[in-house]
Amino acid sequence: MSARGLDDLMEQNEAELDFLSSYGGGETPEELVELVTKIAGDAIKIKQVKDGAKISLKAANLPLVASDIARHGFIKGTLAEDKSSVSVTIIAFGEEQKRFIERLTEFIHNE
Repeated sequence: MSARGLDDLMEQNEAELDFLSSYGGGETPEELVELVTKIAGDAIKIKQVKDGAKISLKAANLPLVASDIARHGFIKGTLAEDKSSVSVTIIAFGEEQKRFIERLTEFIHNE
């Protein structure tokens, strides 16, 4: 008996499971960098790393709390105690990551 993947199940059942994409995942580091860059442009420092897309930002009073970078799809997150800098690696791209990047980008453009 062989293991069946999600694609096999979708094909067999002719099911539309688009809602699963909202959880993110499966993107390569290159794809993650591209997704982040599409949203952030050059407002945020983005670097491709082995695990995904590492983003870094330094600015006074960043609109973040520690739980923002501890959610599913984020690893290696650090937020300065005085909220002057943030660094986190995105390993899966979903709505949480999109909102996070949009919020930082808006903050930088309004500063």
